[in-house]
Amino acid sequence: MMKSQSPLHHGGTETRRKAGGILLAALLLLPVCLHAQTQVAGPKKKGPVAISGWVTFWDQGHKSVASFVKHANQIDRAYFEWYHLSPDGMPAPVTDATGDLKAQVMAAAKKGGCETWWMIGNYNVAIGAHDAGWVEKFLNDGDLRKRHIQQLIDYGKADGVEGIQIDYEELKAEDKAGFSNFMAELGKACQANGFKLGIAAHAKVDANGTWGGPQAQDYHAIGGVVQQFMPMTYDLHWSTSGPGCVTAPEWAETCIKYAASVIPAPELEIGYPVYGYDWVGTHGDTLTWSGFQDLLQKYKLTPVRDNDYSQELKINYTDDKNQQHEAWIPDSQCLEAQANVVKRNKLYGLGVWYFGAEDESFWTTMAKINGTTEETHFFTSGSPNVVAETSAGPLPVKDLISEKAAADYSYAYPEGSKIVIVDKQGKRWVDVSLKGTAWSGFGVGMSRKNLLPYRQSGALQFYIRGAKGGETNSVCFIMEKGMQADEKYNLVSEVQLSDYCKVTTQWQLVTIPLSDFPENGYHHDDATGAKITGPFKWERVLEFGGNHTPTADANCEMFFSSVRIIPSYDAKAVEKAKFRALQ
Repeated sequence: MMKSQSPLHHGGTETRRKAGGILLAALLLLPVCLHAQTQVAGPKKKGPVAISGWVTFWDQGHKSVASFVKHANQIDRAYFEWYHLSPDGMPAPVTDATGDLKAQVMAAAKKGGCETWWMIGNYNVAIGAHDAGWVEKFLNDGDLRKRHIQQLIDYGKADGVEGIQIDYEELKAEDKAGFSNFMAELGKACQANGFKLGIAAHAKVDANGTWGGPQAQDYHAIGGVVQQFMPMTYDLHWSTSGPGCVTAPEWAETCIKYAASVIPAPELEIGYPVYGYDWVGTHGDTLTWSGFQDLLQKYKLTPVRDNDYSQELKINYTDDKNQQHEAWIPDSQCLEAQANVVKRNKLYGLGVWYFGAEDESFWTTMAKINGTTEETHFFTSGSPNVVAETSAGPLPVKDLISEKAAADYSYAYPEGSKIVIVDKQGKRWVDVSLKGTAWSGFGVGMSRKNLLPYRQSGALQFYIRGAKGGETNSVCFIMEKGMQADEKYNLVSEVQLSDYCKVTTQWQLVTIPLSDFPENGYHHDDATGAKITGPFKWERVLEFGGNHTPTADANCEMFFSSVRIIPSYDAKAVEKAKFRALQ
């Protein structure tokens, strides 16, 4: 989460790291434990939606400190970035956090009635990532772990703070027991010395998680020893993914509902970003609100709002070097939607990364939000100088995988199958090699797409060729899970490729009307073998993919390029292609 000289959090990448299957486990119908059901009196706060967040000390001009000092009377908790983990496994002070700056924020906190916490993280600037090795040094060494905990307590006493927050990220799954034991030992030490204990945790939607970071963090075990727990529900798209929203209210609520099933809701905070990213391809630079405004002014842009899902703003532009950019960032409309999640689920509040990156309207919006215990809808009529992506007018072409659109992730199954996204000479295509003698398939993830407006008159279009020719496969869309009763499964809607073309070794253009895809999707339950069906929701399309039925050929290798959704198509050309495919 805490990256020196950069506001990057890594917690949100949980949702885009897959382990040979469909993303996002369902939360609906989760059994809620007695611990979470019990009505717990939460900590005091200044309004229905508490504001907590990080104060950094490395940013140019100390804007984070200035923002905190100005708005401390609205802030419930501050997490001061004062310490970091060292390669020897011991805590060390952050040199940018000078004595004068520390005194300044502590004085502002006292005047504003704000809880004072400091945080410690394991970000390693040398490798540009959080370093699990630094944490494992003391997890696996009892004497070092004891000294590590004592040093945390000593720093807390010296600084006079109320709480200590742990941000040890990107551990390995096998660190789970050791990390839980460490947090339990630290919890006892904090309790004995009068400190509160908290954690910034990887976001996940079930107990398992889909990669090492969240798998190493046992929500139930850790939740029993902390007084503050924040799933980092941001970085849905991150610095090395394709462009897309940084967070989304629905996703945050899905994550927090799992957390609330094992941790009292009044102890939970939703991790909320006030930053964005500006991508060129799959490289994204972090973007503050002021930087976003600079881009609007320089390139004379009007942002587009993603009303379908995230509520975030996005822009596309060509820079002075003729590079194509896509940038996304949250604003006050996104803030209101996330605050409603807090009210609806009776959580503690929002945890902001990071103070100083926001615009002033963040504070005026929060004041209005906290003026009532009810959910608010100040922005239902839209914001000025913003174009709604779903506004009336001709539907645009939607690129799914092309030189203009990168994949968020990809996977192929079973073992022996593989998929590669190839970027070469400004072109991008998908190379899929499936195990031909088994049930096999692939998926390519993208920002959730609303294809419902294209359903009646639009079409899926792509170029395809085979390694040998004659390959058979289906092509499909995969629906993202949600919180409604009929959104519990990643349903699949598919058609057979052989109905529209004969695959050869030459590239050919294929057009498949979206209306040809079944209205109902299906899901195979691996545990029971049952086939579950339900309405396929075209406003929730998460992946493009395909499935292969076993044949005698051991390998089925195909290449897909320029995969996109077009708003209209030549029906005669499609029928002619169908006729040729059947010959």
